[in-house]
Amino acid sequence: GRTEQKGPELLLDKNTSKARISSIRTVDFYLRDGKLIFGKLISEDRNKVTVERIEGSKIIVGTYSKRDMDPRTLQAKNVSANKYYLELAEYFAGRTFDFTDDPDDFIQAIRFYRIAKQLIEGTSELDIEKSKEIDRKVAQLEADREVWTKQVQSRAKLSELEFQAEFQKRFSELEAKIDASAQKIDEIVAKINEALADVKQNSETLEKNIPAMEQDLRRRLDVLGAEVEANRRLLDPYGRYPRRNYGYRSRY
Repeated sequence: GRTEQKGPELLLDKNTSKARISSIRTVDFYLRDGKLIFGKLISEDRNKVTVERIEGSKIIVGTYSKRDMDPRTLQAKNVSANKYYLELAEYFAGRTFDFTDDPDDFIQAIRFYRIAKQLIEGTSELDIEKSKEIDRKVAQLEADREVWTKQVQSRAKLSELEFQAEFQKRFSELEAKIDASAQKIDEIVAKINEALADVKQNSETLEKNIPAMEQDLRRRLDVLGAEVEANRRLLDPYGRYPRRNYGYRSRY
């Protein structure tokens, strides 16, 4: 198996001899699952290796069982410590301004440049120029970090303005929908009121017409009764059977 954890601070101890860390042993190999592992070799025994390596914007330490490694891909070499930390610094400097873990990238780049500067052993003109070049890169990174901070603040302000604009847009759309719904409700209420008015008017008209309709019906019944009585007299000229009164009787 293998375990991974965040690595320690990689600042050079003032009491550490430069001669002891003038070179660093690096290692790279493939795991059997196809993953490439490469970095600084921390320790090795018969069963496992421990490697300090880069993962994104972090330096982590991982221990890997040799049973998980493809032994044919294992390679190791010694590199200048100064070169090793310069490459680390360049790696992290190249990751700045992608707005993904940029604060960590600035910190790591500046830290590794300073470590690389401490590891310059000579005092020749070339070594002095190397130190000055590192100082210039550190100063540039610090200036870039100030620019980055302002850009982040500008982005945050822009995002806030965009959010406010989007909020206002959505609020206006919602307000328009509410107004449209209110207008529809008003139209429906107006139609209901109109229908109720028609019903009321029809009811009043019907109420006025009922007496006349009843009178007309009774007149018709009276005429019909007279006809029945006339026919009855034809059938019963002597009045032997009781007669009914079909006369007109209005309640109005």
